[in-house]
Amino acid sequence: MIPQSTDEIGFLGEIFSSFQGEGSLVGNRQVFVRTTGCNLSCCYCDTTRFRRDVKFCRVEDPSASGPFRQAENPVTLSWVMEQILALWTLGTHSVSITGGEPLCQPWFAAALAMSCAAENLPVYLETNGFSWKRFSGMIDWIDFAAVDVKLPSHRSCPPGKWSRLIENELACIEGASRAGVVTIAKAVILDSTSIEEIESLCPRLEGLKATLVLQPASGAERPDPEKLMHLHQAASEHLDEVVVIPQAHKMIGVL
Repeated sequence: MIPQSTDEIGFLGEIFSSFQGEGSLVGNRQVFVRTTGCNLSCCYCDTTRFRRDVKFCRVEDPSASGPFRQAENPVTLSWVMEQILALWTLGTHSVSITGGEPLCQPWFAAALAMSCAAENLPVYLETNGFSWKRFSGMIDWIDFAAVDVKLPSHRSCPPGKWSRLIENELACIEGASRAGVVTIAKAVILDSTSIEEIESLCPRLEGLKATLVLQPASGAERPDPEKLMHLHQAASEHLDEVVVIPQAHKMIGVL
């Protein structure tokens, strides 16, 4: 999958500067490019307004200021790169291509990653990994991959489609790890998440250079500390790098 033109167009929800709030790179400053459209419907989703395309993309202006302006969708790749470079500041770690689900717009996501790489801007891809084929088409231009592993308790898709989804997610994690991409496998933990779900997942991650992040959900689905301890112990029987990290951006009140 090779982008053909800098005039590639895509649908975005927002572009802004903030701190990474999830996973093992939490706290790093990033420029976030949020694509629209998602093929799943996770029960814990906190960006439901971007599951479908939106009429306008909002852009923070200037960096870390709070105010936003709007641009009508679809937007061009060259315009997006202008916004990224304007928001890039000293201490910025990388460009986060997030969603929605970036792999729902594979040509645009790949073109964006390639353009960032051409500007020597590290790329951090946040994805549900539903398509190894689409993921592999942009792996050469990403430096960090955070793959959100969907467990049965997440109710992300009909039960009959879950096994195909998880196989693609695991292929993305393995492919990124083998390619030398810094790889994060994130699993949101709900109060309803069972230890059997973690025990069936972790053997599939053995031998890979990837960090498993157990991310406790917030609100009514928040798991108790005892559950987190048990799940961490179960995962650690198979994996060397297992951490529990909540959503930090919600704690400090940023996007």
